[in-house]
Amino acid sequence: MREGRPEYLQPRRSIAHCALVVGFCLQDQRVGLTVGILTVSDRAAAGIYSDLSGPEVRQALEAFSTGLGAASWDLTISRSCTVADDSAQICAVLREWSDSSMTAAACNLVLTTGGTGLSPRDVTPEATLAVVDRVVPGIPELLLREAVKVEPLAALSRAAAGVRGRTLIVNLPGRPAAVKQNLSVLLPLLGFALLELQD
Repeated sequence: MREGRPEYLQPRRSIAHCALVVGFCLQDQRVGLTVGILTVSDRAAAGIYSDLSGPEVRQALEAFSTGLGAASWDLTISRSCTVADDSAQICAVLREWSDSSMTAAACNLVLTTGGTGLSPRDVTPEATLAVVDRVVPGIPELLLREAVKVEPLAALSRAAAGVRGRTLIVNLPGRPAAVKQNLSVLLPLLGFALLELQD
């Protein structure tokens, strides 16, 4: 152990250690996660194939909330849908889910999956940046840094993240395996991030 550093601040690479550090920072505070999951895919929206990445996001959230996040998370997945790779449709959903209304409370976390690559139809990052008030560049930078260690093609991702009002919006890849890998890095950070947005 480095001199002068408590155990929980020692350098580690494991997700469990990251969760331990974030849990320490939360100091037994619980944070409510009201989540929207948006799948962006022309073919899934048209019914050509089933959406697999959206269910992967849901499964990862639920597994974390009953495991490493059990001490601090109160998880509600309130909304999910699939839209085509169309900027107007993506923006409309992100605005609706982020802004509270007379009939529904806003999500404080929206996770999108799909539409982050180099194809001309991949417009999720542009749609996200069009609706957020503040960009959070450190999130996609961290996800990319970890992803390229296991998949070099992850370097082609253009994912974005930002805040609209009190809602954190994060783009994830479209492949289920890549979603799972990204979330293994992102999930331990979410409790602290959303707690900050409540202030």
